Amino acid sequence: MSIEYLGEKVFLQESKDAAQVWVLRGTHKNIYAMELDKTGFSLPVWSSEEKAADFVKNARPIGQKYKPEAVPLGVFSQTWLSDQSMAIAELQINPDGKSTRVLVITKEEFWSIQA
Repeated sequence: MSIEYLGEKVFLQESKDAAQVWVLRGTHKNIYAMELDKTGFSLPVWSSEEKAADFVKNARPIGQKYKPEAVPLGVFSQTWLSDQSMAIAELQINPDGKSTRVLVITKEEFWSIQA
């Protein structure tokens, strides 16, 4: 079993148990994400508020202040990932802000895992 597989399983189980994922919301109501080359955005998501807060502390995003915000799993999966205007292409799973290595899955992989 690989580390990536275990990280994915932990994220999915914690998110499913809590029925939510966590994102970072800025003071201007925007969501913290990284732009990809013409394909959309890479969105960091966390399975707990504590993990998202640790990322903010460790990574120290530049500019405005970001705070963890819960998104119900159904809303995230059915609305956020389906919304073409949000252009979410991939998800970064539980990044810690200490390492440049992070588990990344596509939104299609997320949907298939949730099914």
